[in-house]
Amino acid sequence: MRNAFYKLPVLGMIVLAAACGGGDKPAETTSDTPQGSADVTPQGSSESAPITTDAPNTTATTAPAQGTVHTVRMTTTQGGASGTFEPATLTVKKGDVIKFVSEGNAAHNVSFPADQNAGKSNLPAPSQYLTAGQSYELQVNLDPGSYNYQCDPHAAMGMNGALTVQ
Repeated sequence: MRNAFYKLPVLGMIVLAAACGGGDKPAETTSDTPQGSADVTPQGSSESAPITTDAPNTTATTAPAQGTVHTVRMTTTQGGASGTFEPATLTVKKGDVIKFVSEGNAAHNVSFPADQNAGKSNLPAPSQYLTAGQSYELQVNLDPGSYNYQCDPHAAMGMNGALTVQ
């Protein structure tokens, strides 16, 4: 019994250390915005700020949309081997929001490849992959002009879109 009495403080310190964490990993936090996605436009930047959500049929936003919200459906075709953006062409104004909604059984993303947007700067980063019911919102802060976007895994099969910013 006496031996157990001396081990109790050591056991308590081990439990306390485990509960407090440690090491180089940052503490986990909860957020509506998935890791790796931006939810604000950097100050002084003309970059579009993507807002993504993991929850089906919900939208994570940090500020109300300043302009019109345009919905683009990302549909699945050919049993998941391809897809389409509906509508495939869209005209928006700076400050508008484009809400990409994933439908079907394949994962889709939205990407503005630099090689398809020659001479354009501050292109938004590719979105994370979305499955049915998930959405991705893009605040349009791009300069006026024409932009091409695609779903990376389905681009070669025709899942491409064109955006005109006025």
